[in-house]
This record gives sequence, C-alpha cells and structure tokens, in this order.
Amino acid sequence: MTRCFSIFLALFLAIYGNQAVLATGQEESPLSGIAAGPVIVSHIALILPLESPSFAEAANVVKDGFEVAAQRGQALPYTIRLYATSDEPLDILMNYHHAIASGALFVVGPLTRDGVSAIASSEALAVPTLTLNTVDTNLTLPGNLYLFGLQTDTEASQIAKLASTIGRNHAVVIGDDSALSRRLQNAFMQRWQEEYGYTSQLYRYTDNPVLLQQLRDLTAGEERLVFLALDATKSRIIRPYIDPETPVYATSQIFTGTANFLLNSDLEGIRFLDMPWLLQPDHAAVMAYRHTGSNSRSTEMERLYALGIDAFRLMTNLLQWHSADQITFDGVTGNIRFTPPNLFVREPIPAQFTQGKVQLITTPENISEDERQ
Repeated sequence: MTRCFSIFLALFLAIYGNQAVLATGQEESPLSGIAAGPVIVSHIALILPLESPSFAEAANVVKDGFEVAAQRGQALPYTIRLYATSDEPLDILMNYHHAIASGALFVVGPLTRDGVSAIASSEALAVPTLTLNTVDTNLTLPGNLYLFGLQTDTEASQIAKLASTIGRNHAVVIGDDSALSRRLQNAFMQRWQEEYGYTSQLYRYTDNPVLLQQLRDLTAGEERLVFLALDATKSRIIRPYIDPETPVYATSQIFTGTANFLLNSDLEGIRFLDMPWLLQPDHAAVMAYRHTGSNSRSTEMERLYALGIDAFRLMTNLLQWHSADQITFDGVTGNIRFTPPNLFVREPIPAQFTQGKVQLITTPENISEDERQ
C-alpha cells in the first residue's frame, strides 16, 4: 500500500509539479502579505483547508490573522504562497509535497488534526514545518516538524497545575463520552495523579435532576474540588448542583465571550484558562492587533484569528533563530515556549466568572517583578 501511494505521489508531482498553486495570472496576490508568486521560487507555504465545507470558515479566519500579522511584522526574505486544500488527508499531503516541489523552504499548516497526522506519518520532512494542530506526542515524529495549536487537552493539564496550588487533594472530574471530553479528563487526571500524587474520581454527565442531586454530597468537603470537562451549555446545567463552597475549574471551552452576561452569571465562580486575546485587552501584543479584527466574529473564530497571528510570529522566530529551544514570547494566544522534542506550548491566563463578568486571577507566574517588590 505504501509503495503504491509513493508511485501515485510521484506521478502526481511529475504531472502537476509545474502548475501554479493559485491561478491568479499575476505575480502578487491582492491579499496583503500573501503572494501567489512564480511557479517555482523559494517561498513560505501556507496550507489551509479553504476548499473544505466543514473547515473553510475556520481556515479563512486563520488566514486573516496570518495576513494581518504579516502586514505588521518584520519583512520576510521570502514571499508567502497560499495552498488551498480540502480536509482530506491525501489531498493535504499532495499539496504539501507540491509546495516542496515548487520551492517551499518553510511550511505553515495543515490546520486539521487528520491533516497533521498525515504529515507526521512521514519518516522525514525536507523543510521545517509548523502545524496549526497537534497529534499524539507519544508518537515518534519526524525532525523538522513543529506542533502548535489551540488544543484544549493541554489546557486541562495546565488547569491541574493551577488547581494544585489551593491545598485540596481530591478532584471530582465531570465529563461526557465525547472524544474531546475524554481527552480533557485524561489530561487532567494524568497530571493531577501522576505529578502531584492526588486522588480523583469520575462522574458521568447527566441532565437528569434526580441523578444530579447526588452531586451536592459528592462535591462537598474541604479536600475536594471539581474539574468540568464540559462546554458552557452543559456546565451551566451542572453548576447549581455542585456544593457552593467547592472550587470549580474548566478549560476555555466554557467561555463564550463577555457579552453573554446571563450565561456567565450561571457559571459563577468557575475558574478557567483562555488567551490574552479574549481576556486581556491591555496586553501589548493584543493592543497591536486588536483594531484589525471583526466585531462580528464568534469567540471560537476570534481564537482562530489569534492563532493565525501567533502562527506568523512563531514562524518568523523559527526563521530567525533556527533553533526552537531559543524561542519564547508572550503571544496573543498565551505565553509560547518550546517543549522538546516537537511541541510549542501555549500558556493561557487564568480567570474567573464573578457576577456575570470575567475577572483575571493573579498567580505567581503572572505577577510582574515590580509587583513582587
């Protein structure tokens, strides 16, 4: 099967390798910061699923953020060429190798998890590649592959660290059977139990009021806290049944924006993590890009716009330093740092719902040197 695919790929490149990716018929694209470029030229490839019915909206928002950062960022030694794909892994892989054959010296993308998995399955990558999603980091990944994205399972691990600072040692983890919720449950409990040596128990989500009555006793006690591996809608249902004295934690999927006052009021007291782009308007990088955004985007789309901004900034760092270990910066998606062998980790900022509003939480990590003195 692998040999047949290799033959097919070679034939594809032989036939299509000299065709332009964007059939614009012009040297420069009207899109600011992104050039169609000549057919074979040294360039940076941006690979996004713009032709996918499911992911086109997300891909366009990421592209917009990337373009704005390109406008405001430092001049690059290469043009940027956009490669539009579907969400099919084979199509993504074809375009990836097409980009390399057309002169790409650096690749940004793909955006989908399956697309990243297709690229990560390669034994070796010819050029540095910064993905916009992640795969299982327990796998052996090729060199030159750098993972970056908005994965909430990493947030669940970071929430475990935040929760470990309040002196409670037993977590009640509430989740459902969705793939995302299971990943959040596993990420939280792995760090909570293995790194900190604390105990935990699972409670399966239900909207049955009779069964939910059990939560009051289950969550009560000075040694207990709650982690919600749920979205805002389900957390809103669960919240009234949790002991009011028990601290409650969640990931960014619980936050749908500051305009949802009634929803946020129903999530009173829940602590969560999210990016400076949404929570910290006075953040230096946020102020630099904020007025370029659209007020009509949803919170989910705003996160993807911010991903596009930080993807460009991270790419420029990789081009400059040539060593991921040297890279760390305060991005609009969080503080970004490299974790060997392949992962760039975002560290979002903690916040809490208070009377329908969002209030930042002060931790030792986000206190400035001046405030410490």
